[in-house]
Amino acid sequence: MRSVVKAAGGSLCLASLIIGAAAVSANPVKSLYTTVELKACKPINQQPHGEAWLCEGLGGLPVYVAEGELRQFLSVGTNAQTRRAATQTLGAFNTMFEKGSDRATIEWRFDRRGDRQIPYATIVRFHTARGGRKGDVLVVLKVGSAETCHVAYIDALANADAIALARYVADVEAKAFDCRKEPHAEGVGGKSPM
Repeated sequence: MRSVVKAAGGSLCLASLIIGAAAVSANPVKSLYTTVELKACKPINQQPHGEAWLCEGLGGLPVYVAEGELRQFLSVGTNAQTRRAATQTLGAFNTMFEKGSDRATIEWRFDRRGDRQIPYATIVRFHTARGGRKGDVLVVLKVGSAETCHVAYIDALANADAIALARYVADVEAKAFDCRKEPHAEGVGGKSPM
């Protein structure tokens, strides 16, 4: 009896490895990460109520970061500062940078075309504050050849699977999202001011 169970267990283990390897090859990595470090970015025109920078993102794609009235704006793509995302931010006071840091991480969701990665969405964590409450919100942005805009907001404190939810929204909604629409909250809310 033991040898049958042992043999069956070995077969199951081998089958699991084969299935796992097939899943990995059928579902290649869809995320890459870059950092925004303001001291490495190029300052651009001073805004009336803040500053703005052009940074480098995935594959050299321009990343526009601006701040004004205790809020930050992020846009990516050619002429990033003229895309809709450059005018969108959360209502609560916010920053992409942890307290005392000038570095933030951008997660890029992309398709592969040969050796190239073609991004269709980004996910960025914004630290928020309003009325003495603090929070974390994941912002999903559509990245298109002509437009970049906010798609959805996920309360990272209220959703245990916030990053998985953000990736799902990026993968399912971002490509077809109409940037004339307003972004929407996704998942459970209420813990992080938005």
